[in-house]
Amino acid sequence: MQDADTLIEPHKKMRLWLNLGFIALLIGGWLYYPLGYFLLVCMVGAMGIGMSKGRYWCDWMCPRGNFLDTFLKRVSFRKDVPSLFRHPAFRLAWLLILMTMLATKLPPVWGDFYKMGKPFVMILTVTTVVGTVFGIIYHERIWCMFCPMGTMANWLGRGKMLLKVDTACINCGICKKVCRMQINPGSYRESGLVTHGDCLKCSYCVESCPQNALGFNATGLK
Repeated sequence: MQDADTLIEPHKKMRLWLNLGFIALLIGGWLYYPLGYFLLVCMVGAMGIGMSKGRYWCDWMCPRGNFLDTFLKRVSFRKDVPSLFRHPAFRLAWLLILMTMLATKLPPVWGDFYKMGKPFVMILTVTTVVGTVFGIIYHERIWCMFCPMGTMANWLGRGKMLLKVDTACINCGICKKVCRMQINPGSYRESGLVTHGDCLKCSYCVESCPQNALGFNATGLK
């Protein structure tokens, strides 16, 4: 299977720049509204990559995800996230909330390139505050469990770039402890493929598996 270090090391080197970029975007967006358009890049990136690699974007390229990993985990209680936050209805509700914000805030400023960036900055700020509050109470990556763009990547990427679990797995639970989406790869031992749509493809579980039973050489359902 693919060496976890070859997957994780490049990400660690990018983390600092992604964190700095997110902080600059969040603060700078209120000083210069057009910076909010970067949110569209994230939307397109998450869904575009999602069609071939599932939620790969959410771990490797999402600035906010990296920010939450770096800073919020230091103060998070890191508890099990209630199933409500993963429920399709709850996730759909958040998608509707954000679309409603755009639908009500964009028309009054339509045609003004500068002011049209403000609703996107508002969305970025509101969702970051929500993710931070719930992240402290439960787990730093809780926002990613109902993020609308992550949800779309989940739906579009089902069956793509699947994590393989081979027969060496003893279901020890170590992989679940390091999974930021609280998925247990060991529970997929019988089928051999982790089909959970919220897998971030981060390879943390691959790196931590004492049996070397995990890897990303599976490309889809067999």
